[in-house]
Formats: sequence, C-alpha cells, structure tokens
Amino acid sequence: MPFCRNDGFFVVLFLAALSLPQNRFIQGLATKPTRAGLADPLAPFFGQIKLTSQTMSPTVDVRLSRVNEQVLLAIALVAASTLLFAACDVGAKFIQNEASAEKIAWWRNLVYVIVAVPFALRREGMAVFRPRHPWLNTLRGLAAICGSILFLLGLRFQHIPDATAISFVSPVFVMALSIVFLGEVVGARRWLAALVGFSGVLIIVQPGTSSFHYASIFTLVAAFVGAFSTILTRKAARDSAETMMVWTSVIGLAVTSALVWPELARWSWHEAIFGLAGGLFFTFGQICCVYAYRMAPASLLAPFSYIQMISATAISYLIWDIVPGLPTTVGASLIVASGLYSLHRERLRARRRLAGYDV
Repeated sequence: MPFCRNDGFFVVLFLAALSLPQNRFIQGLATKPTRAGLADPLAPFFGQIKLTSQTMSPTVDVRLSRVNEQVLLAIALVAASTLLFAACDVGAKFIQNEASAEKIAWWRNLVYVIVAVPFALRREGMAVFRPRHPWLNTLRGLAAICGSILFLLGLRFQHIPDATAISFVSPVFVMALSIVFLGEVVGARRWLAALVGFSGVLIIVQPGTSSFHYASIFTLVAAFVGAFSTILTRKAARDSAETMMVWTSVIGLAVTSALVWPELARWSWHEAIFGLAGGLFFTFGQICCVYAYRMAPASLLAPFSYIQMISATAISYLIWDIVPGLPTTVGASLIVASGLYSLHRERLRARRRLAGYDV
C-alpha cells in the first residue's frame, strides 16, 4: 500500500514523539544500578526517586519545592501518554486493512518486549521473573491482551474519538468489580455517578437505532476486561511495576504470536513501519504512566488521563477531518463528569479515613 499525505502527518508525529526523550532517556536506560539497586532512566530530568514496592508511590526525600516540581512533571508525563496512546490508535487505523486486530496487537507487544524487558532488567534484575503473585500476573497479562484485541476489533469499525470515549467507562466497571473482588463499599452517590457514566456510553452507542454498530460491543467489553485487569493490578500490588510490565508484555507477545503465526510471513513495509511506530507509541506511553503514578498520587493524576479524548479528537481531525457528532460529545461529557465525580468522592473518603473515620 503506497504512502498517502496522511501517512506523512503520522511520520512527523512519530519523529516528534521520539525526539521528546532526546538522548537523556537513552543515557538513563544505560545508567548502571545505584547502591539501592535501581537505575532511573528519568534521573537526568529530576534526580533519583525512592520508591516503595507495595504502594508503588514515591517517598521522596526532597524539599517541598522539589516535590511540587515532580508533581508537575508527573502531570506532564500523563498528558504525554495520552498523546502517545492516541497516536498508537492512529497507527492501528492506518494498517487495519492490511493486518488483523491480533496482528496489530502483535506488533505492539513485540516492541513492548524489546523495550520493556531490558528496561525492567536494568532496574530490578532477574527479580522481575520471580513475582510474588505469578498466577495473578499471568491472569493480568491474559486480561490485558484480550482487552487490547477487543478494543482493536471495535476500533476497526469506529472513529477513534468514539472508541476512546467508550473505553473511559472502565472506571465504572472497576467500581463494580471492586465490590466483589476487593470487598469495597460503594455509596449511593458513586452508584449514581456510575449510572450517569454508563448513560453517556448508551448515548454514544445508540442501541436500537440505525446508528448502532456492533463494533461498539467489542469496545465496551474491552473496557470491562481492562477494568478486571485493574482489579488484578491492585491485588498484586506487592509486585513492582517493572515486574508487571515484563509479564504483561511477554504474555501478550506469546498469545498474539500463537494467534497470528500463519500471518507473520505476510507483511509489507507499510504495515511494518506503522506497526512498529504504534508499538513505540504504546510502549513509551506505558513507561510515562509508570513514572507519573510513582511521582504523584493516582487521585491527582487520574483526571488528566481524560486529555486522551482531546488528543484523539484533535489527531482525528488533523488527519481525517473527523469531527465528533453531538451524541459522542454529549456522551463523552457525561462519562468524564462521572469519572471526575467518582475521583472526588474517593479523595474525600481517603481524607476522612486518614482523619480517623470512614464514610
């Protein structure tokens, strides 16, 4: 398939993304482990961070002003990850007529393994292959790759902003699953917020109308599977983020290799370029998230993940002149409002627990 003018925009975006880390990131990857046993690839930007494996949150021994700088950097990393994930979906769109959803997922996981495994080994050594919860990590890896393939199946027949908006209903599923698997108590207000978010999905999907497409079901199920993966992440919280990255990437590559083995001999340079580029976007987006959520609380950073809707809309407009319709705009607004309110309630619960009483 020959390159078109829209391919050129994607290549420019790809080169811009690669220029963000510059040489400092590569130098960080090559940094020898410190006395604490951790080499920090982002150390050239903000210095070494002391991390706790159980909470995966920072205990930073710096002055308050330095903490504020790290929070700002964490927000910037989350914002960068949203652009990278949106660009990853664009790459999938460019080759959806040449490669199956499983093949696109294979490209992503191939790059993920090539980058994530050396990255994790440099930081934690062979300990990444000896998790405290091997079965949980295995199940999490299977859930992650299933969710990825389901999302790509839905994306094949949906615009990127529509699929992205539906995927952000995942926190609603996390809330429901946390009752069953984590024993959490969910109040009436959070259930109401969940219903508002799910109504936003129904507005986008429009079941029972001529605008409905069965591909929306794939995207919705992918959001549910992603929520289940999040629950497994919480249950395996004693394992480091590097361990989870390695197991997720290796299991994802193994599963997709088995699924697309007959297709691996059939490829084109167009598919390879955009498949590898999408894999790089996906991998660096994951790494940005790992560092961001270690430098600042999840309750602070989670709202900024909704920037991905803006990124997806902007990139879709620049490449394909696609503007989200009224149903997508209204539905996405309800989903975002629901998610932000749920995060607000969770922060209130956390503060009150710290004060000595629960809600």
